[in-house]
Amino acid sequence: MATRRKILVADDDPSIREILAIQLTRLGYEVHVAADGQETLEAYEAEKPDLVILDVMMPLLDGLRVCRKIRALEKKSGGRVPVLFLTARDTRHDKTSAALSGGDDFVAKPVSLQDLRERVELALGKARP
Repeated sequence: MATRRKILVADDDPSIREILAIQLTRLGYEVHVAADGQETLEAYEAEKPDLVILDVMMPLLDGLRVCRKIRALEKKSGGRVPVLFLTARDTRHDKTSAALSGGDDFVAKPVSLQDLRERVELALGKARP
């Protein structure tokens, strides 16, 4: 039996976490959730996800700082996990900031299930062990 790919969903909105978790589970992924930046980093280290879906605006540490910290941790481990920003912020500045922090993709909320699936599959296709 093949191991299911793990996705860490980080968003401070409980309803968005729940909707994403349900949809991604239906698509066959193992989903873990986090409600703030610190919890995201802890879950990242504990779960070793194959993909992180990250909100920009979160308490304690915003998504941009979380992404930079993930990239710093990866320099020590040698791996690279794709980070997909999923956020209500959708300006050119937000997209540039997300890319500069180490993000691989940027999707504005709300997102359709079809678009989410395509972005997740694309990101996982780029994942390196």
